[in-house]
Amino acid sequence: MYDYIVIGAGYGGVAAAGLLQKYGYKVLILEAHSLVGGCASYFKRKNFLFDVGATTFSGVLGNQPLGKLFKELEISPVLKKIDPGMIIKQNGIDIIRHSDKEKWIEEVNHKFPHQNQTVFWNKVFHLDKLAWEFIDSNFKIPPRNISDLFSLVKFSNFQKIELIPNLFRSIGSKLNSYDLNDGKFRKFLDEQLLITTQSRLSEAPMLTSAMGLTYPSETYYPYGGMVRPAELILSKFRTLGGEVILKEKVTSIIRKTDGYELKTKKGNSYFTKGVISNIPIWNMAEITEGSIQKYYTSKSKKFSSAPGAFTLNFAIETKVELPTCYYQVHSRSQIPHCEAGAFFVSFSLPDDLTKSPIGFRTVTISTHTNVDEWLGLSKENYNEKKKIVEEFILSEFDYAFPELHGANKLYPLSGTPDTFEFYTHRKNGFVGGIPHSIHSSLLFMTPNVTPFHNLYMVGDTVFPGQGTPAVVLGALNVVKRILS
Repeated sequence: MYDYIVIGAGYGGVAAAGLLQKYGYKVLILEAHSLVGGCASYFKRKNFLFDVGATTFSGVLGNQPLGKLFKELEISPVLKKIDPGMIIKQNGIDIIRHSDKEKWIEEVNHKFPHQNQTVFWNKVFHLDKLAWEFIDSNFKIPPRNISDLFSLVKFSNFQKIELIPNLFRSIGSKLNSYDLNDGKFRKFLDEQLLITTQSRLSEAPMLTSAMGLTYPSETYYPYGGMVRPAELILSKFRTLGGEVILKEKVTSIIRKTDGYELKTKKGNSYFTKGVISNIPIWNMAEITEGSIQKYYTSKSKKFSSAPGAFTLNFAIETKVELPTCYYQVHSRSQIPHCEAGAFFVSFSLPDDLTKSPIGFRTVTISTHTNVDEWLGLSKENYNEKKKIVEEFILSEFDYAFPELHGANKLYPLSGTPDTFEFYTHRKNGFVGGIPHSIHSSLLFMTPNVTPFHNLYMVGDTVFPGQGTPAVVLGALNVVKRILS
Protein backbone atom coordinates (compact mmCIF):
# COMPACT_ATOMS: atom_id res chain seq x y z
CA MET A 1 0.00 0.00 0.00
CA TYR A 2 1.45 3.34 -1.08
CA ASP A 3 0.77 6.66 0.60
CA TYR A 4 0.39 8.29 -2.81
CA ILE A 5 0.45 7.19 -6.42
CA VAL A 6 1.18 9.93 -8.93
CA ILE A 7 -0.30 9.38 -12.39
CA GLY A 8 1.92 10.92 -15.04
CA ALA A 9 5.57 11.98 -14.97
CA GLY A 10 5.15 15.49 -16.37
CA TYR A 11 6.59 18.39 -14.39
CA GLY A 12 3.59 18.66 -12.08
CA GLY A 13 3.75 14.95 -11.30
CA VAL A 14 7.48 14.61 -10.66
CA ALA A 15 7.50 17.82 -8.58
CA ALA A 16 4.73 16.57 -6.27
CA ALA A 17 6.26 13.09 -6.05
CA GLY A 18 9.75 14.36 -5.26
CA LEU A 19 8.58 16.64 -2.47
CA LEU A 20 6.27 14.08 -0.86
CA GLN A 21 9.00 11.43 -0.93
CA LYS A 22 11.35 13.89 0.74
CA TYR A 23 8.86 14.40 3.54
CA GLY A 24 8.62 10.70 4.33
CA TYR A 25 5.70 9.51 2.21
CA LYS A 26 5.86 6.29 0.21
CA VAL A 27 5.25 7.36 -3.40
CA LEU A 28 4.93 5.57 -6.73
CA ILE A 29 4.84 7.25 -10.16
CA LEU A 30 3.01 5.47 -12.98
CA GLU A 31 3.82 6.83 -16.44
CA ALA A 32 2.20 5.60 -19.67
CA HIS A 33 5.11 6.67 -21.88
CA SER A 34 8.63 5.24 -22.02
CA LEU A 35 10.04 8.68 -21.17
CA VAL A 36 9.39 11.28 -18.48
CA GLY A 37 8.59 14.97 -18.99
CA GLY A 38 5.08 14.77 -20.47
CA CYS A 39 4.62 17.67 -22.89
CA ALA A 40 8.18 18.75 -22.08
CA SER A 41 9.72 15.46 -23.18
CA TYR A 42 11.89 14.75 -26.22
CA PHE A 43 12.66 12.45 -29.11
CA LYS A 44 15.93 11.56 -30.83
CA ARG A 45 17.02 11.26 -34.43
CA LYS A 46 20.57 9.94 -34.86
CA ASN A 47 22.81 12.38 -32.91
CA PHE A 48 20.09 14.99 -32.42
CA LEU A 49 17.70 15.53 -29.51
CA PHE A 50 14.50 17.51 -30.08
CA ASP A 51 12.10 19.01 -27.53
CA VAL A 52 8.55 17.90 -28.29
CA GLY A 53 6.67 20.82 -26.77
CA ALA A 54 7.79 23.49 -24.33
CA THR A 55 11.26 24.92 -25.01
CA THR A 56 11.78 27.81 -22.57
CA PHE A 57 12.30 27.87 -18.83
CA SER A 58 11.14 30.63 -16.48
CA GLY A 59 9.99 30.95 -12.88
CA VAL A 60 13.39 29.96 -11.46
CA LEU A 61 13.96 32.94 -9.13
CA GLY A 62 13.94 32.34 -5.39
CA ASN A 63 10.30 33.33 -4.85
CA GLN A 64 9.08 31.51 -7.97
CA PRO A 65 7.90 27.90 -8.30
CA LEU A 66 10.86 26.25 -10.01
CA GLY A 67 13.34 28.17 -7.89
CA LYS A 68 11.59 26.91 -4.75
CA LEU A 69 11.43 23.34 -6.07
CA PHE A 70 15.12 23.20 -7.00
CA LYS A 71 16.12 24.57 -3.60
CA GLU A 72 13.83 22.18 -1.73
CA LEU A 73 15.16 19.13 -3.56
CA GLU A 74 18.75 20.44 -3.60
CA ILE A 75 19.23 20.07 -7.34
CA SER A 76 20.93 22.45 -9.75
CA PRO A 77 19.92 22.10 -13.41
CA VAL A 78 22.29 23.71 -15.89
CA LEU A 79 20.38 26.77 -17.08
CA LYS A 80 21.56 29.78 -19.04
CA LYS A 81 19.73 33.08 -18.90
CA ILE A 82 18.92 34.25 -22.42
CA ASP A 83 19.09 37.98 -23.13
CA PRO A 84 17.35 39.07 -25.22
CA GLY A 85 14.74 36.61 -24.04
CA MET A 86 13.14 36.66 -27.47
CA ILE A 87 13.22 38.49 -30.78
CA ILE A 88 9.90 39.09 -32.50
CA LYS A 89 10.08 39.35 -36.30
CA GLN A 90 7.09 41.39 -37.47
CA ASN A 91 6.67 43.06 -40.88
CA GLY A 92 10.40 43.05 -41.58
CA ILE A 93 11.26 44.58 -38.20
CA ASP A 94 13.07 42.86 -35.32
CA ILE A 95 11.54 43.73 -31.95
CA ILE A 96 14.19 42.89 -29.35
CA ARG A 97 12.71 41.63 -26.10
CA HIS A 98 15.38 42.84 -23.68
CA SER A 99 15.42 41.31 -20.21
CA ASP A 100 15.97 44.70 -18.64
CA LYS A 101 12.67 46.48 -18.05
CA GLU A 102 13.85 49.98 -19.01
CA LYS A 103 15.58 48.75 -22.17
CA TRP A 104 12.42 46.91 -23.16
CA ILE A 105 10.20 49.95 -22.65
CA GLU A 106 12.63 52.03 -24.70
CA GLU A 107 12.58 49.38 -27.44
CA VAL A 108 8.81 49.10 -27.66
CA ASN A 109 8.38 52.88 -27.72
CA HIS A 110 10.93 53.05 -30.54
CA LYS A 111 9.42 50.23 -32.62
CA PHE A 112 5.84 51.45 -32.15
CA PRO A 113 6.26 55.26 -32.29
CA HIS A 114 3.61 57.94 -31.73
CA GLN A 115 2.33 56.09 -28.68
CA ASN A 116 3.60 56.46 -25.14
CA GLN A 117 3.63 52.92 -23.81
CA THR A 118 5.65 53.61 -20.67
CA VAL A 119 2.64 53.87 -18.34
CA PHE A 120 1.12 50.66 -19.75
CA TRP A 121 4.30 48.59 -19.36
CA ASN A 122 4.95 49.94 -15.87
CA LYS A 123 1.45 48.69 -14.97
CA VAL A 124 2.20 45.30 -16.53
CA PHE A 125 5.40 44.87 -14.51
CA HIS A 126 3.67 46.15 -11.36
CA LEU A 127 0.86 43.58 -11.64
CA ASP A 128 3.36 40.81 -12.32
CA LYS A 129 5.32 41.70 -9.17
CA LEU A 130 2.16 41.83 -7.03
CA ALA A 131 0.95 38.50 -8.41
CA TRP A 132 4.19 36.68 -7.57
CA GLU A 133 4.18 38.20 -4.07
CA PHE A 134 0.59 37.00 -3.58
CA ILE A 135 1.37 33.52 -4.87
CA ASP A 136 4.44 33.33 -2.64
CA SER A 137 2.41 33.83 0.55
CA ASN A 138 -0.89 32.06 -0.27
CA PHE A 139 -1.22 28.43 -1.23
CA LYS A 140 -4.90 27.83 -0.50
CA ILE A 141 -6.10 29.27 -3.79
CA PRO A 142 -8.62 28.98 -5.19
CA PRO A 143 -10.31 28.66 -1.77
CA ARG A 144 -12.32 25.48 -1.27
CA ASN A 145 -14.08 26.23 2.02
CA ILE A 146 -14.56 28.79 4.78
CA SER A 147 -11.23 27.86 6.35
CA ASP A 148 -9.43 28.58 3.07
CA LEU A 149 -11.19 31.93 2.78
CA PHE A 150 -10.14 32.91 6.30
CA SER A 151 -6.52 32.05 5.46
CA LEU A 152 -6.63 34.76 2.79
CA VAL A 153 -7.86 37.44 5.17
CA LYS A 154 -4.64 39.19 6.12
CA PHE A 155 -3.26 42.69 5.75
CA SER A 156 -0.64 41.80 3.13
CA ASN A 157 -3.40 40.51 0.85
CA PHE A 158 -5.51 43.64 1.22
CA GLN A 159 -2.52 45.56 -0.13
CA LYS A 160 -2.89 43.54 -3.34
CA ILE A 161 -6.64 43.97 -3.75
CA GLU A 162 -6.15 45.47 -7.23
CA LEU A 163 -5.30 41.98 -8.51
CA ILE A 164 -8.96 40.90 -8.30
CA PRO A 165 -10.59 43.26 -10.83
CA ASN A 166 -7.75 42.59 -13.25
CA LEU A 167 -8.85 38.94 -13.38
CA PHE A 168 -12.13 40.02 -14.94
CA ARG A 169 -10.98 42.81 -17.27
CA SER A 170 -9.50 41.95 -20.64
CA ILE A 171 -6.17 43.40 -21.59
CA GLY A 172 -7.84 44.62 -24.78
CA SER A 173 -10.17 46.88 -22.81
CA LYS A 174 -7.23 48.18 -20.79
CA LEU A 175 -5.37 49.08 -23.98
CA ASN A 176 -8.21 51.42 -24.88
CA SER A 177 -7.76 53.29 -21.61
CA TYR A 178 -4.07 53.78 -22.46
CA ASP A 179 -4.92 54.93 -26.01
CA LEU A 180 -2.83 52.11 -27.47
CA ASN A 181 -4.76 51.59 -30.69
CA ASP A 182 -2.00 50.94 -33.21
CA GLY A 183 -2.95 47.86 -35.24
CA LYS A 184 0.60 46.52 -35.48
CA PHE A 185 1.08 46.81 -31.74
CA ARG A 186 -2.21 45.01 -31.05
CA LYS A 187 -1.19 42.26 -33.48
CA PHE A 188 2.14 42.00 -31.66
CA LEU A 189 0.39 41.59 -28.30
CA ASP A 190 -2.20 39.18 -29.70
CA GLU A 191 0.47 36.74 -30.87
CA GLN A 192 2.45 37.13 -27.63
CA LEU A 193 -0.65 36.30 -25.58
CA LEU A 194 -1.36 33.17 -27.61
CA ILE A 195 2.00 31.83 -26.41
CA THR A 196 1.41 32.49 -22.72
CA THR A 197 -2.34 32.62 -22.04
CA GLN A 198 -3.70 30.75 -25.09
CA SER A 199 -6.08 33.71 -25.52
CA ARG A 200 -6.30 36.92 -27.49
CA LEU A 201 -6.65 40.57 -26.46
CA SER A 202 -10.44 40.51 -26.15
CA GLU A 203 -10.46 37.43 -23.88
CA ALA A 204 -7.18 37.36 -21.95
CA PRO A 205 -7.46 38.80 -18.39
CA MET A 206 -5.21 41.75 -17.65
CA LEU A 207 -3.60 39.94 -14.69
CA THR A 208 -2.54 36.73 -16.42
CA SER A 209 -1.63 38.76 -19.50
CA ALA A 210 0.73 40.85 -17.38
CA MET A 211 2.44 37.73 -16.07
CA GLY A 212 2.71 36.34 -19.58
CA LEU A 213 4.01 39.53 -21.16
CA THR A 214 6.82 39.88 -18.61
CA TYR A 215 8.08 36.31 -18.90
CA PRO A 216 10.82 37.07 -21.50
CA SER A 217 12.48 39.10 -18.73
CA GLU A 218 13.43 35.80 -17.10
CA THR A 219 13.93 33.35 -19.94
CA TYR A 220 16.34 30.47 -19.37
CA TYR A 221 17.72 27.82 -21.69
CA PRO A 222 17.98 24.31 -20.16
CA TYR A 223 21.08 22.47 -21.36
CA GLY A 224 20.21 18.97 -22.48
CA GLY A 225 16.63 19.90 -23.32
CA MET A 226 13.49 20.77 -21.38
CA VAL A 227 13.38 17.25 -19.99
CA ARG A 228 16.75 17.47 -18.22
CA PRO A 229 15.53 19.25 -15.02
CA ALA A 230 12.63 16.75 -14.84
CA GLU A 231 15.13 13.90 -15.05
CA LEU A 232 17.12 15.46 -12.19
CA ILE A 233 13.95 15.71 -10.08
CA LEU A 234 13.17 12.08 -10.85
CA SER A 235 16.72 11.02 -9.99
CA LYS A 236 16.42 12.77 -6.61
CA PHE A 237 13.03 11.10 -6.09
CA ARG A 238 14.56 7.66 -6.70
CA THR A 239 17.52 8.44 -4.41
CA LEU A 240 15.02 9.22 -1.66
CA GLY A 241 13.38 5.82 -2.16
CA GLY A 242 10.61 6.69 -4.61
CA GLU A 243 9.47 4.19 -7.25
CA VAL A 244 8.80 4.85 -10.93
CA ILE A 245 7.22 2.48 -13.44
CA LEU A 246 7.29 3.54 -17.08
CA LYS A 247 5.05 2.13 -19.85
CA GLU A 248 2.33 1.58 -17.24
CA LYS A 249 -0.82 3.32 -18.41
CA VAL A 250 -3.56 3.70 -15.78
CA THR A 251 -6.93 2.62 -17.19
CA SER A 252 -9.15 2.86 -14.10
CA ILE A 253 -9.26 4.43 -10.65
CA ILE A 254 -11.53 2.63 -8.20
CA ARG A 255 -12.42 4.14 -4.85
CA LYS A 256 -12.01 1.79 -1.84
CA THR A 257 -12.84 2.21 1.83
CA ASP A 258 -9.17 2.70 2.71
CA GLY A 259 -8.01 4.48 -0.45
CA TYR A 260 -7.89 3.69 -4.16
CA GLU A 261 -7.12 0.83 -6.50
CA LEU A 262 -5.45 1.72 -9.80
CA LYS A 263 -5.61 -0.74 -12.67
CA THR A 264 -3.36 -0.54 -15.72
CA LYS A 265 -3.45 -1.55 -19.36
CA LYS A 266 -1.05 -4.40 -18.58
CA GLY A 267 -3.54 -5.86 -16.10
CA ASN A 268 -1.68 -4.82 -12.95
CA SER A 269 -3.32 -3.39 -9.83
CA TYR A 270 -1.83 -0.94 -7.37
CA PHE A 271 -3.27 0.12 -4.02
CA THR A 272 -2.76 3.51 -2.43
CA LYS A 273 -4.14 5.75 0.29
CA GLY A 274 -4.10 8.75 -2.04
CA VAL A 275 -3.83 9.74 -5.70
CA ILE A 276 -2.26 12.76 -7.36
CA SER A 277 -3.25 12.91 -11.01
CA ASN A 278 -1.11 14.77 -13.52
CA ILE A 279 -3.30 13.82 -16.49
CA PRO A 280 -5.95 16.14 -17.99
CA ILE A 281 -9.47 16.39 -16.61
CA TRP A 282 -10.86 14.96 -19.88
CA ASN A 283 -8.80 11.79 -19.44
CA MET A 284 -9.82 11.51 -15.79
CA ALA A 285 -13.47 11.38 -16.88
CA GLU A 286 -12.63 8.26 -18.91
CA ILE A 287 -10.84 6.25 -16.19
CA THR A 288 -13.01 6.94 -13.12
CA GLU A 289 -16.44 5.76 -12.06
CA GLY A 290 -19.44 6.76 -9.94
CA SER A 291 -19.42 10.18 -8.29
CA ILE A 292 -15.78 10.78 -9.23
CA GLN A 293 -16.57 10.26 -12.90
CA LYS A 294 -19.58 12.59 -12.65
CA TYR A 295 -17.30 15.26 -11.17
CA TYR A 296 -14.77 15.03 -14.00
CA THR A 297 -17.45 14.73 -16.67
CA SER A 298 -18.94 17.98 -15.36
CA LYS A 299 -15.55 19.70 -15.42
CA SER A 300 -14.86 18.35 -18.92
CA LYS A 301 -18.13 19.79 -20.22
CA LYS A 302 -17.40 23.15 -18.61
CA PHE A 303 -13.97 23.27 -20.24
CA SER A 304 -14.79 21.32 -23.39
CA SER A 305 -11.98 22.53 -25.59
CA ALA A 306 -8.36 23.59 -25.54
CA PRO A 307 -5.72 24.52 -28.11
CA GLY A 308 -3.77 22.10 -30.21
CA ALA A 309 -0.28 22.53 -31.60
CA PHE A 310 1.43 22.03 -34.92
CA THR A 311 5.15 21.46 -34.49
CA LEU A 312 8.04 21.15 -36.92
CA ASN A 313 11.50 19.94 -35.94
CA PHE A 314 14.72 19.70 -37.91
CA ALA A 315 18.46 20.10 -37.51
CA ILE A 316 20.56 22.60 -39.43
CA GLU A 317 24.25 22.70 -40.21
CA THR A 318 25.45 26.25 -39.58
CA LYS A 319 28.14 28.30 -37.90
CA VAL A 320 26.07 31.51 -38.00
CA GLU A 321 25.86 33.24 -34.62
CA LEU A 322 22.36 34.33 -33.65
CA PRO A 323 21.61 37.07 -31.06
CA THR A 324 19.18 34.80 -29.19
CA CYS A 325 17.89 31.26 -29.43
CA TYR A 326 14.18 32.18 -29.15
CA TYR A 327 12.14 33.92 -31.84
CA GLN A 328 8.54 34.60 -32.66
CA VAL A 329 8.02 34.98 -36.40
CA HIS A 330 4.91 36.79 -37.66
CA SER A 331 4.04 35.19 -40.97
CA ARG A 332 3.27 37.30 -44.02
CA SER A 333 -0.18 35.69 -44.18
CA GLN A 334 -2.32 33.42 -42.01
CA ILE A 335 -0.77 30.00 -41.46
CA PRO A 336 -2.99 27.48 -43.27
CA HIS A 337 -5.02 25.11 -41.09
CA CYS A 338 -3.78 26.94 -37.98
CA GLU A 339 -5.20 29.60 -35.66
CA ALA A 340 -2.16 31.83 -35.33
CA GLY A 341 -0.49 34.36 -37.56
CA ALA A 342 2.89 33.60 -36.04
CA PHE A 343 5.07 30.69 -34.96
CA PHE A 344 7.63 30.25 -32.20
CA VAL A 345 11.17 29.16 -33.11
CA SER A 346 13.68 27.67 -30.68
CA PHE A 347 17.30 27.00 -31.61
CA SER A 348 19.58 24.85 -29.51
CA LEU A 349 22.71 26.62 -28.30
CA PRO A 350 25.88 25.79 -30.28
CA ASP A 351 27.61 24.47 -27.15
CA ASP A 352 24.74 22.19 -26.12
CA LEU A 353 26.32 19.03 -27.44
CA THR A 354 23.64 16.87 -25.86
CA LYS A 355 21.17 18.19 -28.43
CA SER A 356 23.42 18.37 -31.49
CA PRO A 357 27.03 17.78 -32.59
CA ILE A 358 29.48 20.64 -33.12
CA GLY A 359 28.53 22.72 -36.15
CA PHE A 360 24.84 21.83 -35.96
CA ARG A 361 21.78 23.18 -34.13
CA THR A 362 18.34 21.70 -33.59
CA VAL A 363 15.28 23.78 -34.42
CA THR A 364 11.82 23.42 -32.90
CA ILE A 365 8.92 25.38 -34.39
CA SER A 366 5.42 25.45 -32.93
CA THR A 367 2.14 27.24 -33.56
CA HIS A 368 -1.50 26.99 -32.50
CA THR A 369 -4.04 24.93 -34.37
CA ASN A 370 -7.62 23.88 -33.74
CA VAL A 371 -7.75 20.15 -32.98
CA ASP A 372 -10.95 19.88 -35.05
CA GLU A 373 -8.82 20.58 -38.12
CA TRP A 374 -7.14 17.19 -37.67
CA LEU A 375 -9.92 14.91 -36.43
CA GLY A 376 -11.56 12.26 -38.58
CA LEU A 377 -9.35 12.76 -41.64
CA SER A 378 -8.42 10.08 -44.11
CA LYS A 379 -4.72 9.26 -44.20
CA GLU A 380 -4.47 10.97 -47.59
CA ASN A 381 -6.15 14.20 -46.42
CA TYR A 382 -4.17 14.21 -43.17
CA ASN A 383 -0.82 13.93 -44.96
CA GLU A 384 -1.85 16.56 -47.51
CA LYS A 385 -2.74 19.04 -44.74
CA LYS A 386 0.53 18.37 -42.94
CA LYS A 387 2.51 18.96 -46.11
CA ILE A 388 0.75 22.27 -46.78
CA VAL A 389 1.53 23.57 -43.26
CA GLU A 390 5.11 22.26 -43.35
CA GLU A 391 5.87 23.95 -46.67
CA PHE A 392 4.32 27.23 -45.55
CA ILE A 393 6.28 27.33 -42.28
CA LEU A 394 9.57 26.39 -43.97
CA SER A 395 9.05 29.13 -46.54
CA GLU A 396 8.36 31.70 -43.81
CA PHE A 397 11.36 30.43 -41.81
CA ASP A 398 13.67 30.91 -44.80
CA TYR A 399 12.26 34.42 -45.35
CA ALA A 400 12.68 35.38 -41.68
CA PHE A 401 16.25 34.03 -41.42
CA PRO A 402 18.08 34.95 -44.65
CA GLU A 403 21.37 34.46 -42.82
CA LEU A 404 20.57 30.74 -42.70
CA HIS A 405 19.73 30.52 -46.39
CA GLY A 406 21.23 27.38 -47.84
CA ALA A 407 21.78 25.71 -44.46
CA ASN A 408 21.20 22.00 -44.81
CA LYS A 409 18.01 20.88 -42.98
CA LEU A 410 18.21 17.36 -41.57
CA TYR A 411 15.52 14.99 -40.26
CA PRO A 412 12.48 17.26 -40.69
CA LEU A 413 9.52 15.92 -38.74
CA SER A 414 6.19 17.58 -38.02
CA GLY A 415 3.54 16.87 -35.41
CA THR A 416 -0.18 17.59 -35.12
CA PRO A 417 -2.75 17.15 -32.33
CA ASP A 418 -3.05 13.57 -33.57
CA THR A 419 0.67 13.11 -32.90
CA PHE A 420 0.35 14.55 -29.39
CA GLU A 421 -2.59 12.30 -28.60
CA PHE A 422 -0.69 9.22 -29.77
CA TYR A 423 2.42 9.92 -27.68
CA THR A 424 1.02 11.72 -24.63
CA HIS A 425 -2.46 10.11 -24.53
CA ARG A 426 -4.00 13.53 -23.97
CA LYS A 427 -7.63 13.65 -25.11
CA ASN A 428 -7.84 14.90 -28.73
CA GLY A 429 -4.23 16.02 -28.50
CA PHE A 430 -5.13 19.09 -26.44
CA VAL A 431 -1.93 20.78 -25.28
CA GLY A 432 -1.11 23.97 -23.43
CA GLY A 433 -3.90 23.72 -20.91
CA ILE A 434 -7.18 25.61 -20.65
CA PRO A 435 -7.03 29.15 -22.07
CA HIS A 436 -7.12 32.00 -19.58
CA SER A 437 -10.27 34.02 -20.13
CA ILE A 438 -12.29 36.76 -18.47
CA HIS A 439 -15.26 34.39 -18.78
CA SER A 440 -13.52 31.53 -16.98
CA SER A 441 -10.91 33.16 -14.80
CA LEU A 442 -8.28 31.48 -12.68
CA LEU A 443 -10.64 31.49 -9.69
CA PHE A 444 -13.09 29.28 -11.58
CA MET A 445 -10.59 26.78 -12.91
CA THR A 446 -10.75 23.21 -11.65
CA PRO A 447 -8.98 23.28 -8.27
CA ASN A 448 -6.10 21.04 -7.20
CA VAL A 449 -8.18 19.78 -4.28
CA THR A 450 -11.10 17.59 -5.33
CA PRO A 451 -14.24 16.81 -3.28
CA PHE A 452 -12.89 13.27 -2.75
CA HIS A 453 -10.64 12.32 0.14
CA ASN A 454 -6.97 12.19 -0.78
CA LEU A 455 -7.54 12.71 -4.52
CA TYR A 456 -5.62 15.69 -5.90
CA MET A 457 -4.93 17.17 -9.33
CA VAL A 458 -1.89 18.85 -10.83
CA GLY A 459 -1.07 19.73 -14.43
CA ASP A 460 -2.19 22.31 -16.95
CA THR A 461 -5.96 21.64 -16.88
CA VAL A 462 -6.31 22.66 -13.24
CA PHE A 463 -5.35 25.77 -11.28
CA PRO A 464 -3.24 27.75 -12.12
CA GLY A 465 -3.05 26.49 -15.72
CA GLN A 466 -0.44 26.09 -18.43
CA GLY A 467 3.31 26.49 -18.41
CA THR A 468 6.05 24.78 -16.43
CA PRO A 469 6.04 27.37 -13.59
CA ALA A 470 2.25 27.05 -13.28
CA VAL A 471 2.12 23.25 -13.10
CA VAL A 472 4.98 23.22 -10.58
CA LEU A 473 3.14 25.86 -8.53
CA GLY A 474 0.11 23.56 -8.50
CA ALA A 475 2.30 20.73 -7.22
CA LEU A 476 3.81 22.94 -4.49
CA ASN A 477 0.31 23.92 -3.34
CA VAL A 478 -0.88 20.30 -3.26
CA VAL A 479 2.10 19.24 -1.17
CA LYS A 480 1.53 22.13 1.25
CA ARG A 481 -2.11 21.07 1.58
CA ILE A 482 -1.09 17.51 2.38
CA LEU A 483 1.52 18.61 4.91
CA SER A 484 -0.69 21.18 6.64
